[in-house]
Amino acid sequence: MVDKMKFKITLSQIPKNPPIRGEVVLPKWVTKDKRYSLTYNLTENCSTTDKFIGLWKETVQHGVCGSSYNFYPTIDENIFIAMKKRMNWIIETIKTMDEIPNVDESLVLNENSIDVEILKLNALHLYFENVSNMPSVARSSDYGDLGEIYTYLEEINQLVHSMEAWEPPSSLEFSGTIRVKQGKDGECITLPLTDEDYNNFITDFEWGDLALDYFRVGKDLQTCYATNDVELVKTKGLEQQSTVHSAFEMLFKDNLDFQHGIPNWIEENNLDQYYDFSLPKFNSGRVVLGKIDMTGTTKDEVMRELVKCTSVNNVELIDE
Repeated sequence: MVDKMKFKITLSQIPKNPPIRGEVVLPKWVTKDKRYSLTYNLTENCSTTDKFIGLWKETVQHGVCGSSYNFYPTIDENIFIAMKKRMNWIIETIKTMDEIPNVDESLVLNENSIDVEILKLNALHLYFENVSNMPSVARSSDYGDLGEIYTYLEEINQLVHSMEAWEPPSSLEFSGTIRVKQGKDGECITLPLTDEDYNNFITDFEWGDLALDYFRVGKDLQTCYATNDVELVKTKGLEQQSTVHSAFEMLFKDNLDFQHGIPNWIEENNLDQYYDFSLPKFNSGRVVLGKIDMTGTTKDEVMRELVKCTSVNNVELIDE
C-alpha cells in the first residue's frame, strides 16, 4: 500500500497540426511556452497503480528523463483530407527506398472522400508492424542510417491511429499517450502484468480518466474488434498488453465503453477456435490509474485548452 498520490502533467501549447508526436527531455521549462496543466488523483487500493507508482519513482530518481508522446485532438474534415494526402505522400516516398518493401499500391487512400477506408488503414498498420519488426530495423536502438525510414514508419502508425475512428466532429475530444524513460537516453522499466493486474482492467471509462498505456507494437483483441480486423485474429496476430510501465494515456472522450460487443463478435466470426478468450490476459479495457481533479475548472474549459496542446513540458508525482 502506498500513500495517497497525485499526478501532474504540464503540456505545451505551441501550435502544430496532427498527427502530433515527438520526443523531449523532461523537465522542459521554456519560458516563452504557453502551458496548461492537468492534475489527477491516483487510484487507491489498486495493485497495478501501486506498481506504476513504484516504477515511476525508480524512473525519475535521477531527475532528467527522456519522454515520447502522441496526442490525438479533434480533427475536422479539412485536416482529415490533409492526413490522407500525407499518408499517400509517404507511400510514394517509400518507393524510393531500397531498404524496405514498398507499400501495396491498392492501399493508396482516396483524397476526395472523407470515408475512413478502415480496411486500408488496417493493412497499413500491419505493414508498419511487419516492417518495424524486420531484423534490419528492429535490432538498431538508435536506427542509425535507418532513422528516416523509422520516422516514416512511425508516422504511418500515428496517421492510422489518428484516422481509424474518425467521424465528422460534433464536439471537442482529446486523447494522448506519454511514455517516460530512465535518464535522457534510457529505457522504460517494466514489470510483467499478472492475472491480478488483468483483473484490474475495466471498460466503463469516464471522461478525464488516466489509464495505463498499451505500450507495445500491434493490436490487442479490443482494437481488432473496434476495427473489425478479423483476419489478424485468424492469423494469431493478437498482441495483448503485457507489462506495467511508466507510460500512460489521457482519455478525454465521452462514450468510451465500446467493448460489450466483443463476445458476440467472437461468436459471429467463429474466432474462439484461435485463442482461449477466457484467459485473464484477454480481459477488455485498461487499468485506470487515476481520475482528473476538476477543482477550480470545468469540462468546457479543460477541452478548450487541451485541443491546443502539442507537447509535454513535465510530469510530476505529488505525494500528499
